[in-house]
Amino acid sequence: MESIRRRSRFSATTGVLVVLCIMSFLMYVDRTNISTAALAIRRDLHLSNSQLGIVFSAFALTYALAMIPGGFIGDRLGARKMLAVCGVLWGLGTLLTGFAGGLATLLLARFVVGLGESPIVPASARALTAWMEPERRGFSQGITHACARLGNASTPILVAGLITAFSWHIAFILLGAASLAWVVLWVWYYRDNPADHPGITPEDIARLPAKVGKTRVPMRWAPLLRALWPATVVSFCHGWILWFFLNWMPSFFAQAYHLNIRHSAVFSSGIFLSGVVGTTLGGWLSDLMFRKTGNIRRSRQTLITIGFLAPIVFFVPMFLHPSATLAAFSLAAALFLSELVTAPLWAVAMDLAPNHAATSSSIMNTGLGIAASVSPPLVGWLVDTMHSWEPVFALSMFFLVLGPIAAHWIRPDRPYLGEPEAETEEAGGFAAQMDAY
Repeated sequence: MESIRRRSRFSATTGVLVVLCIMSFLMYVDRTNISTAALAIRRDLHLSNSQLGIVFSAFALTYALAMIPGGFIGDRLGARKMLAVCGVLWGLGTLLTGFAGGLATLLLARFVVGLGESPIVPASARALTAWMEPERRGFSQGITHACARLGNASTPILVAGLITAFSWHIAFILLGAASLAWVVLWVWYYRDNPADHPGITPEDIARLPAKVGKTRVPMRWAPLLRALWPATVVSFCHGWILWFFLNWMPSFFAQAYHLNIRHSAVFSSGIFLSGVVGTTLGGWLSDLMFRKTGNIRRSRQTLITIGFLAPIVFFVPMFLHPSATLAAFSLAAALFLSELVTAPLWAVAMDLAPNHAATSSSIMNTGLGIAASVSPPLVGWLVDTMHSWEPVFALSMFFLVLGPIAAHWIRPDRPYLGEPEAETEEAGGFAAQMDAY
């Protein structure tokens, strides 16, 4: 048996990454399916853009409020239990969306989806911290978030197809069932301690962090918050751009260019596909720069800065009333460049607090949750009031400038460990490891 395991190219670490990639795909399908279905839901339930924005923000409200408590609980329960509970909640919330018959039940369903998905990525970061060596953290975050963006790209065509074939109600019921099936796969395959996995090899264990997740390290909130506030501000700025794309692209093309649901889905999917490439490339380039220079701060900050400033160039054509095709190409380029930020930003949360990866990631991701809460209703109000999408693009450009300013204070080269470095062997070992980088 041992010889068979050694001959297998599909290691347990790869298996864990694949299962988390499947989770990221399904999670983002269930997170963004409402944006494609919004055209049918708005017509069926007689909703305005402003009411639709409130529905979008219902998810984000519980997502933001439960983020830090969920990350803290995830560090206590471990990724296996936490992701299983979250998967059940978001799957049931998606099912409930399919049974919604009015604004109230639709809001309730999105509250449940937000509650379930809130701790997902922080708990996933904890799993990756235990299962991935430090020099692969950018790549692992990049590939899992790329699968999330692939979910974004697939959702418009997938949901539009299901709505056309059946109804928007059936679409949500089928997607909820698929997410519940993933929970079964996760509980069967994953182990919090890599050494407990039946497919792990001594070579795998030798490469993994030795003590992350095995030693309870005291939590000190004040220094952790001081270390993470710049990343949280950056996360808000990035979240504003991301959620504008995720929530409003199908509606933008339908309203600004009078496209039907199928054509708006095609344009939206093409834009989201560019995000898949950008997210993957951002993680790979960040790790490559880390290996070449040994400077973890530069490797994270450089990609984050480029990912904020470069998209501004491609937002400018949106003020010149381009054709639908040119608008799609411009927005695809903007999202591609913006997504260079994702993997380095999430890697920062892992770099700063490996023993509290879920908590640190949840603090950082609270910025995105707040952006997701305020962005949808504000965008909907701006479009309804101004009868134009240009103010939305102008506000987005402001956050693209603010992001790299906050990124200047991100210091992944000064990891928070939860205790003074001189007091524990683990702290000294990790500090020496970071110096070696």
